[in-house]
Amino acid sequence: MIVATATDTAYVELTAVLLASLAEQAGPGIDAVYVFCDGVSPANKERLRLSYGREGLAFIDLTDAMGAFSARPVNHHLSRTAYARILMPLTLADATGRLLYIDCDTLVNGSLAPLDEIDMQGHALAAVDDIAIQVPERHAKRNLDIGMPADMRYFNSGVLLIDLEEWRRQRVSERVIEFVDAHPELPMMDQDALNGTLRGDWLALDERWNMHRRLKKGRYVDDPSIWQDARIIHFIGQIKPNYSDCGHPARTLYFEHRARTPFANAPVKTKLGRKVEKRVRRLKRLFGRVRRAFGS
Repeated sequence: MIVATATDTAYVELTAVLLASLAEQAGPGIDAVYVFCDGVSPANKERLRLSYGREGLAFIDLTDAMGAFSARPVNHHLSRTAYARILMPLTLADATGRLLYIDCDTLVNGSLAPLDEIDMQGHALAAVDDIAIQVPERHAKRNLDIGMPADMRYFNSGVLLIDLEEWRRQRVSERVIEFVDAHPELPMMDQDALNGTLRGDWLALDERWNMHRRLKKGRYVDDPSIWQDARIIHFIGQIKPNYSDCGHPARTLYFEHRARTPFANAPVKTKLGRKVEKRVRRLKRLFGRVRRAFGS
């Protein structure tokens, strides 16, 4: 099985911690690990390599891989890397078998070997229901916004198990591109595009393969044991575990893995620091769009 993720300059530390957790917890059967990079410096790539500490890690430049998605919409929360998962099966054209895509704001917390044995039942994709399913009104609105029936299942795209041959046979990447072109104002961008394209034609995985929860009135209210039992922990939302105001129950586990990376002693980010970073990223994206528009 192949594992892949995508990152940019803002998420290098999170990616390093993911790679450290992958190296320690994933177990046997990982043939290769690919990191799709958007503007990541050679120095940071070396930090990521040291964090993984094993053979079989490769970097792919996202600018070259994006192709048809290079001018797709982004916002303050979702960057171009969010689209990378859609193109990976085409970019990794020689790869066969299964590809496990995992967001860079995740931790591997147990063996991934069972994912290689799951019967995909002819589906190109297996994933976990989005947390919105716990709030029927929210789930229905999300579906209706992209033209799906209110009660159709909708998955979170942070962890995707892909049957590469079936994905290509069904032309999923190409169909998703067509969906994006037809729906330029997608609320959740790539996640909406994937769900809107597949329309329930996917295999549901147990939530432990993408354990994610939203804050309720500023705090996490679920039983802490769910994070201990999860195979993949997903830190959704804008407040990540390396932020000073993060109260996530699995934050301690994040720092345990971070201790084995070159970011072990990096300062946590403050609210002010995040605001400055966000403004800088917006300016960079604006400059990038202008530059592409003028063909330079």
